[in-house]
Amino acid sequence: MHGSNLRSLAGRDDVLAAVLQSLRRQGGYGAVVAAETGLGKTAVGAAAARALNTETPVYWVYSSPALTAVPYGALAALLPDLAPEETGSPLAVMRALTARLDLHARPGRTPEKTVPVVIVDDAHDIDPPSLDLLAQLLDAGRIRLLILTRAFSDVSAVLPHMWDGQLSRHRLTALTEAETQQLCEEELQGQISATAAIELARLTGGNPMYLLALIEESVRSGVLLQRHGIWVLSDAGPPLGGRVGDLVKAQLRGLAAEDRATLESICLAEPLPLSVAFELKMHSSVDTLVELLLIQVVTEEDGRTALRPLHPLYGEVIRRMVPAARSSRLHKQLQEVLPGVCVGAEGLVRWVAWSLDLGAPVQADALLKAADAANNRSNPRLALRMADAAAGGPQQVQARIQKARALLQLGDADAAATAAAGTLEEAPDLESLKQAVMVEVRLSMGSAAGNGWAVGLAERWTRAVEHLPGVSAAEVVRKAHGGAQMLLLLGRVRDGDYAEAELEMAPALQQARESGAQERILFLEALTAEVLLATGRSRSALDHSRAAMAMLQMEAPGALLYRPFVLHRHLAALLWLGEWEEVRECVASADSPVQQTLLHLAGIADFALGLSRLRTNSLDAAIRHFTAAAEAAQDNDTEGLLRLSQALGSFAAGVLGQRELAGRLLRSAESTPPRGPLQYQLLAEGMIAGALAARDSDDASLQRLRDAADAAQERSCSAVEFTLRHLAFRIGDFSEAARLLKVSEGLEGPQAPVLNKVARAVVDQDVAALVELAAGPASDPEMDLLLIRQCLYEALRLARKGNDRALLNRIQRLVGRQGSGRTPLPELTRRERDVAALVAAGHRNAEIARQLNLSVRTVEGHIYRTYEKLGISRREELRARFPSLEDAAADWKPLSQPE
Repeated sequence: MHGSNLRSLAGRDDVLAAVLQSLRRQGGYGAVVAAETGLGKTAVGAAAARALNTETPVYWVYSSPALTAVPYGALAALLPDLAPEETGSPLAVMRALTARLDLHARPGRTPEKTVPVVIVDDAHDIDPPSLDLLAQLLDAGRIRLLILTRAFSDVSAVLPHMWDGQLSRHRLTALTEAETQQLCEEELQGQISATAAIELARLTGGNPMYLLALIEESVRSGVLLQRHGIWVLSDAGPPLGGRVGDLVKAQLRGLAAEDRATLESICLAEPLPLSVAFELKMHSSVDTLVELLLIQVVTEEDGRTALRPLHPLYGEVIRRMVPAARSSRLHKQLQEVLPGVCVGAEGLVRWVAWSLDLGAPVQADALLKAADAANNRSNPRLALRMADAAAGGPQQVQARIQKARALLQLGDADAAATAAAGTLEEAPDLESLKQAVMVEVRLSMGSAAGNGWAVGLAERWTRAVEHLPGVSAAEVVRKAHGGAQMLLLLGRVRDGDYAEAELEMAPALQQARESGAQERILFLEALTAEVLLATGRSRSALDHSRAAMAMLQMEAPGALLYRPFVLHRHLAALLWLGEWEEVRECVASADSPVQQTLLHLAGIADFALGLSRLRTNSLDAAIRHFTAAAEAAQDNDTEGLLRLSQALGSFAAGVLGQRELAGRLLRSAESTPPRGPLQYQLLAEGMIAGALAARDSDDASLQRLRDAADAAQERSCSAVEFTLRHLAFRIGDFSEAARLLKVSEGLEGPQAPVLNKVARAVVDQDVAALVELAAGPASDPEMDLLLIRQCLYEALRLARKGNDRALLNRIQRLVGRQGSGRTPLPELTRRERDVAALVAAGHRNAEIARQLNLSVRTVEGHIYRTYEKLGISRREELRARFPSLEDAAADWKPLSQPE
């Protein structure tokens, strides 16, 4: 753990610099820093004091609630020689304080350098006479002043005339998600998953003091634990004791009994409708609590005005603190005014949970509605508790469905399957039937058993609809057909039958729009986006995914069930198109139920961030995110991200020369069964082959990569085919340049035009074009560093054939520049290093082939590529220029041995 001063300044450098600039002016000037408790204003003051201490005297004034009513009480520490009978005399206090501040005037310094700086901490608790006296000294130019307070309004009554330039104002804001993650990793001295960091930021509101306390308690209690080098959150819920509880309790000290009761009611019923608070005559307490920065007035998603604790952590701690007897009294008090008041989905969940805590009776219908709302808001533990409470009642089938949904979110597919068994056939109404079939879909999609499940499930759906009570014959036909069609379409898309699925989807979507069937529109918009993305039409895909996202935001009927489905496809479209800012907005916030749902999608947040870092050449960050995504997807991998994350992480690690990590991730990917949509399975297979080829440069791995690209071509997965042929280019295999040229011509997205130009230059053997693409002044940002290097190698090979010495020299200079730090790519792959080491040691090609179990032709190919990369043409040059390779020969081991 690091020192507290260093930790607490995360994200505060700009404010500190501005404060120092104000304090280094002449006497009569200064600054005010306003922030809620824990945001770091005292740390900023301490850092400023350290910076100024060698320049000028610095004095601290500490305020406290206990001294607020004592005139000049805050200045007592600076007035040790003041006689007791003089403490009430403003003139005597002024003289004593002036004498105290002049004691440290230093010989040899200019008068300006001796003007002291006075730092007032917690100025919101200072007694007015003390602040007034400091203001007078400031006006007289005798001091410079730094005021640290909760809000500017706390000191504006005494300092209203000083806002016109004497005192600069600085407000500390909550840490951003990036700053939160940085502080977490500094404190934990290791990597933390994006999901865990964002959840900690959500709970603490980005408050550094609470964040550090929560990290400490989470590690101590095992809620935050390290797995395979990644810090992740367990599903046990935040720890609320120890230092976390003490810090929150400290904020409540001194609250009047009425204000405390109001705060407890707000936390227990969170969010509490403002109308209910007014009905209970809480007006004055609400104003006080808002001013004390303990609660906030918010507008809920449905437009209602409600009250919430300032940070979710306040609510979590305070709910646990309230004694049972007082909690029961507050519950009864609210129960008298709540009937007929809309509390929203979260309010219902909170009310039912509160009632269960007290042992108060809750009707089965309310339990089921609350369980459904908790599942929709990604709160599976509460949903499970409520479903269990309703399990013995008349609606036990619905309770089992909600239990299965909760267990799926918790990653327990076996228990979910047990809970869901028979519910599709026993569902008593259409809504329950829809949820039961969604559970079956998720179980099927998360299984590694293979395809073909949709046909049987569609038949079961149709039979179940036909047996629903109270449904007309016409409605039976319509519902049965519509649901079966959606299931069959999903199955076709999952199996990669894109052409057939698209032919049926277009008229189905048009019909759904004409009839206003919101649920079908939402599903078909998202599924259409998936098909368009897989077949290379990413811009069109984004139009459909955005339409589906808009319906999610408006909470269209039936939308809540489809949140994970829609979010995943929308992110995929954004990632393909390189919409990085929108990607970050999607995954780096937990401010709404939509984002909270996303954070529970088995590593999708880290996977998305990993892809964005990989595409923008931030390979170290990409590796961290992919390893975190793989860790999160271990227990719950509906979308098939586990194997793909491992393969992508291995490739990025191999590029950076991190051979041990690359090998571990690669072995994990090879042993992970394929899951998810066909396009993800093909992509993962190709990435594994690419990682092997990048590491070993062996023909078998390159052929495996080509085979995966060919398989994608056969199934019309144009985006996957393009990605894999692009990957082949990045590791130096140009054998399929003509095919990449063709597939890139009709593909949408920023990468396709660039790769089309590269492929055209390779096919035409156009050296000038390759050099221009790799090193031209207007080089496209999509020309990543790996591709640039391979373009230069190909240009070098072609230039040698033409024997153009001037061009050769230019290209070799560019290659050398690439090797001098512009890219972390090692000069040689592992297999090339093996071959080069043996060549440098004097072995002939046939001997090398026998030792490495390769053909002589393959060895010759490795030597040729090695010469190209190193810019040499003879074995003597290899030994002369790279003598270290001879030493490497002594350490050589067969490739089949584990790394």
